[in-house]
Amino acid sequence: MSVVVKVGGALLENPARAVEEIQQVATTKTVVVHGGGLQITRMLERMKVASVFIDGLRVTDRQTLAAVAVALIGEVHTALVAQLRQNGLAAVGMFGLIRASQKPGPWGLVGNNVRADPVALNAILEAGRLPVIPALALGETSLLNVNGDETAAAVAVALESSELVFLTDVEGVKDADGMVLDRAAAPDELLAASFVSGGMIPKLRAVKAAMDGGVRMVRVGRTRFGRIS
Repeated sequence: MSVVVKVGGALLENPARAVEEIQQVATTKTVVVHGGGLQITRMLERMKVASVFIDGLRVTDRQTLAAVAVALIGEVHTALVAQLRQNGLAAVGMFGLIRASQKPGPWGLVGNNVRADPVALNAILEAGRLPVIPALALGETSLLNVNGDETAAAVAVALESSELVFLTDVEGVKDADGMVLDRAAAPDELLAASFVSGGMIPKLRAVKAAMDGGVRMVRVGRTRFGRIS
């Protein structure tokens, strides 16, 4: 069975380190999904455009969407695919396998209801390749900025993956006392907790979506979500 690995955070600032961590969890059938929030914010700063977040999601107008595409595809994606291949992995950059609907509300060109194409992905995996997917989706009338964690969950569910791994610059999910949790059966109580905020909200929602969709084990840093036997 396949494993889906989501790479984000400061890890993407150092592709060599990111690939080393990917190799530690990769199996014979692995899909890599990446975001690029730091790189997008840096690109927007160069354009003198402020970054605005609501519930951990970036508000995206057309100017911001252009910056997202340049940072994700032109910077992060190409560097990550090149480093994976340099390390001997048969990586292939894939764009167009993710579709989404425009999220209602104040977010602009942001997608939800993210769907992945399992037929195309399985064909690539069966050919012995490692698909690398950016968090950018095809909408009905426009490209859509999609959350990388939600995208990774959608890929894992579509492929009926055995595990979804979030590689990030944080140690893991913390409890009310600020201690990193080693194990948790499900993210539901954490999602309802007042101490969970910012980017951890969409990440935990992605954990829930993956588990609700049949993924048995999800890892966020060193925190493992799944049935504790």
